[in-house]
Amino acid sequence: MKLSNRVEPDNLEHHEVQLSIFVAITVIVLAVGMAVLMYPVVFSHQTPGDRTMRTAFWGFCALCVLLTIYLWDRHATIRRLRRDMAEGRRQMAETRRQASVELLKSMPNFGSFQDRLPMEFRRMATTTQKLSIVVITIKFPADHSSPSETASALGDAAKVIARKMREQDSIYILAPACFGAVLPGVDLLNAERVCARLTEGLADAAGVTHRFQFELKVVNYPAHASSATELQQAVSALASLDDSVRGMAEALP
Repeated sequence: MKLSNRVEPDNLEHHEVQLSIFVAITVIVLAVGMAVLMYPVVFSHQTPGDRTMRTAFWGFCALCVLLTIYLWDRHATIRRLRRDMAEGRRQMAETRRQASVELLKSMPNFGSFQDRLPMEFRRMATTTQKLSIVVITIKFPADHSSPSETASALGDAAKVIARKMREQDSIYILAPACFGAVLPGVDLLNAERVCARLTEGLADAAGVTHRFQFELKVVNYPAHASSATELQQAVSALASLDDSVRGMAEALP
């Protein structure tokens, strides 16, 4: 049988329960065995106890004490590891949350999108190039209510979007859980390819637990709109930006 001091993090709680039960049973068995089997033999008035027997008896007692101390020390080590791991996870989650918040604060909001879109449209129209806008809506489960988890998930989604974009592309926060990516010179076909790359990256960011869902939609000039105003209206409709949501988006840092 292979002996190892390695404790797997996923089975830490199970190991702790097993060790606690083992310690309790071991202490009881050793104590009962010592009292019932050894004490009468060594200290019986009818059986003269010699020095060797008494030395063996006290050595056995010392061994029992040392074994008990060792077992409780291992038990305490596991408990300490659990606390350290929990604290490490908490600090990691807090660091990720802070990084996500800072990233979201640094991204331009819906007001910047309104200012940038007419200029980008005029530039594309002058050069007879296409202009595509990808609207990415992040959706959370109904029982998802933790602000820290929400901020972390939105930050992870923003990182994925930023990695998949070109240098000349720009990303905006259209609403608290909606991003807009402006793709100059990208036609409808290539915009769909960008959506495919974004879908793959966002699926990886959501993880096997599916901490969020997402929906991608494309607005293209000239396929869907013929002016900057029509583009903005189409994006607003896709992002479901009513007056209240627009106010929230513009209030984002």
